[in-house]
Amino acid sequence: MKNSTIAFRIVVLGLLLLFSCAPKHSIVLSNNGIQTDPAVVYGILPNGFQYFLMENSTPEDRVNIHLDVFAGSMNETNEQQGVAHYLEHMLFNGSEHFKPGELIQYFQSIGMDFGADANAHTSFFNTVYDLSLPNADQKHMDEAFVVIQDYAKGALLLETEVDRERGIILAEKRERDSVSYRTFKKSLEFELPDSLFNQRFPIGTDDVIKKADRKLLKAYYDQWYRPDNMALIVVGDFDIKTVQPMIIKRFSKLKPRTPFFKDFLSTKWKEHQGIKTFYHYEPEAGSTDITIETISRIPFETETPETIKKRTLNHIANSILQNRLSRMVNRQTADFSESSVFSGAFLHHISLSAIHATSEPDKWEKALHQIENALRQGLTYGFTQKELDRVKADFISSLEKELDQAESRKSPDLSRKILRTINRKELFLSPEQRKDFLEPYIESISLQDAHEALKESWSKDHRLVLVTGNADINAEEPETAILDVYQKSLMNKVSQYEGFESKKFPYLELPSAKAGIRVREKNVKDLGITIIDFHNNVRLNFKKTDYKQNEFQFKVCFGEGKKSEPVSKPGLALVSESVFRTSGLGNLDADQLEEALAGNKIRIGFGINENYFSLSGSGDPKEAELVFQLIYHYFNDPGYRDEALNLAKIRYKQRYDNLIRTPEGIMQIKGDLFLAKNDSRFGLPQPETIHQYTLNDIKNWLSPYFQNSPVEVSIVGDFDLENMISLASKYMGTFKKRKEFSNEVNTPGEIYFPKGEQLELKTETKINTGVVRVAFPTDDFWDIMQTRKLSILSRVFSERLRIAIREELGETYSPYVYNDSSMSFDGYGILHVVVNVKPESHKFIYHKIKEIIISLTTKGISKKETDLALKPVLNHLKVLRKTNGYWLNSVMANSLTYPQKFDWANNMMAGYNTITNDDLILLAKKYLNIDKSALIVIKPENSTD
Repeated sequence: MKNSTIAFRIVVLGLLLLFSCAPKHSIVLSNNGIQTDPAVVYGILPNGFQYFLMENSTPEDRVNIHLDVFAGSMNETNEQQGVAHYLEHMLFNGSEHFKPGELIQYFQSIGMDFGADANAHTSFFNTVYDLSLPNADQKHMDEAFVVIQDYAKGALLLETEVDRERGIILAEKRERDSVSYRTFKKSLEFELPDSLFNQRFPIGTDDVIKKADRKLLKAYYDQWYRPDNMALIVVGDFDIKTVQPMIIKRFSKLKPRTPFFKDFLSTKWKEHQGIKTFYHYEPEAGSTDITIETISRIPFETETPETIKKRTLNHIANSILQNRLSRMVNRQTADFSESSVFSGAFLHHISLSAIHATSEPDKWEKALHQIENALRQGLTYGFTQKELDRVKADFISSLEKELDQAESRKSPDLSRKILRTINRKELFLSPEQRKDFLEPYIESISLQDAHEALKESWSKDHRLVLVTGNADINAEEPETAILDVYQKSLMNKVSQYEGFESKKFPYLELPSAKAGIRVREKNVKDLGITIIDFHNNVRLNFKKTDYKQNEFQFKVCFGEGKKSEPVSKPGLALVSESVFRTSGLGNLDADQLEEALAGNKIRIGFGINENYFSLSGSGDPKEAELVFQLIYHYFNDPGYRDEALNLAKIRYKQRYDNLIRTPEGIMQIKGDLFLAKNDSRFGLPQPETIHQYTLNDIKNWLSPYFQNSPVEVSIVGDFDLENMISLASKYMGTFKKRKEFSNEVNTPGEIYFPKGEQLELKTETKINTGVVRVAFPTDDFWDIMQTRKLSILSRVFSERLRIAIREELGETYSPYVYNDSSMSFDGYGILHVVVNVKPESHKFIYHKIKEIIISLTTKGISKKETDLALKPVLNHLKVLRKTNGYWLNSVMANSLTYPQKFDWANNMMAGYNTITNDDLILLAKKYLNIDKSALIVIKPENSTD
């Protein structure tokens, strides 16, 4: 009797555990005195469903929502490989409240973009559904929760829809295939031998995808989509007191559909010992990657104050080592062109420390030697006080910046950060909490602390040495050859790091003479913009905003940009931009300048735009003078360094060698050239052409513009206007008189379009994917209403493609249409229709594209189609207009040359609102003439069709 009672109790206990509604993924809210941001409201419903709510009013009247399902590809069985991702697709294809095809149309009807505002993704451990609502009222919130509820429990999983989606998933798998993905998979097999990770890539296997049916999908859905295995994140401009009861009422009804059996995931792998080498040859890669690493298994545990400190200390140590490697790259004392240092956790259980470099294929041995020596140098001798002080100053500055801008954080950023911290079992701290906790700790970090952190990260008794990419190691056993190089490097004696000479900034003296203000105009075009012209032909544009606290953005425009590139030197703009960015100033190289600016909240960079050159970035209003000092020095003592040119050439070649083997890349290289009738100002030149250019070529092109061109400085954001004017007068007013302002635009000549012509491009690749691209000549950018209408026509066309070729045929994953109107060349613009397809399907797809074009031009476009295309644009424009980036780049920058940009800002919303389906029909008839189009077909070289 006693034994029977014990047995009965065991059974009852088992049933209680089986149907327990405690959350399966515990959320860390506090630990050892630190708790999550108090602005976040957390709750658990009786059924185990968790939710996180946070009010945030930037952007206004918008809400970001995530449904986080704590199950991904690692929860699949062998027979389910790819089912988690397949199911993610299926939740858009019919549910309790939305018949197949209705959900996406619903999103569009309320002004959401499928993809940008409604999307989902599947990873190894999670599946996440994202919504970005354009309206935060109770009606839209409740409708959004209906959608989320359907994701959680209402999927129909109709067999017809499962069959239809199959081709789309296979197309996605084909499109996502790449050299980097193949290399990642092979490397992971080496790093995690005998691990389940290698059999659970989220995209799945062809065999399972091709056989998947409703039964298979529903088994996974019912097992893992349960209330106690989910969390809801809602961040935005709403009232928690209103939304919280809505969540409780709706999601308390969720029930598990099957008993929960704890899945004991096997994340173990065969541990490494000693030195192991790995070689993976990818001739399609544009470069060679060399990595030294250690890897070990760690428990997936909640974050503590001590682990936060440890991660911060590791970041400090890694940053110092990274700065050393970056200087080697910039000074060209290394045989690699890129480098990185990492230590931390990923995929829950993996602790990784790695040092990595990218080189030319014939330089891999030297690169391996150099990164091994750099790592051993750090492990042996540690760091210098100057290095530590620089990194600490930058880290503390980043904490201060986060706090200064806390009240203007954006909801999408916050919601994604909450999602990330949940999935990593981290604490979500406010900027104030982070600064209060970390700043004293960072200040206390000593040289010994940083050195010990580096040694601890690399304390494992093994080393993995990986060489992947386009290095063709000519040896019977390449892994043995790699081992020999590594062991020889270990024999090399390393010495203490010597560092480099520090220099002060600023260093130029200001002339005493200053140009006075010639014109001051307030509230230009009722846009809140102030314009000031100096007598030396320097213009200032100012607009104060409250979009981001304690930050202003700036852009200095001058010259004519890429359109002034010498016709005899194609690609000079690309290499010049890179050289200028990595050269620093005349008296300070890039590393010396970064060191001099350590701890400041300033970002600045050089750009070559289509029709102007620019220095742009951002700064703290308290550091405004430093920004003007930087601008002054860049104009009066720009840096042009041979090592920067050599590095630019190496990187260009690596980029080119990678691009030439991909459909997107070969389009940039040869397709764009073809669409401009082989005008050398389009496309990308061969590396041999770039290799011929000298530093004098760059100087001779850029210097006259730096010295003589009219200058326009635009500043937008949080600043004191009179202080900015005073600083501008102090620095920009000292410029010698520039050339006169002129609204006359120099046109670089006519560009011709290959009407009725076809081009077949073949890529040297093993990846079986192709592209059909149909191009239609349109017009240049400057008829702004026509350009706006063409953008909406492109969206209507894209939606037709999605329905016909993706949804109905399952032949592609992400077809799209866009209009690209030139801002430099009169009358030149192209509307591109792009469909990624199987190579053997290109004729069939081209025929379908022509059918859509005929339908657009003969049967017309409905008002409903136009509204569905227009509403998301209008919603995004409302948000865009309340960003500093919009006012700086779309309105103020280069308005000296194009003053009509002010009018465009005034009439943008009204202009888009006036667009009708009749406007689009007229444009379609005007431009979508198949006889005047050009066809580009891209397919693998070994394609047989």
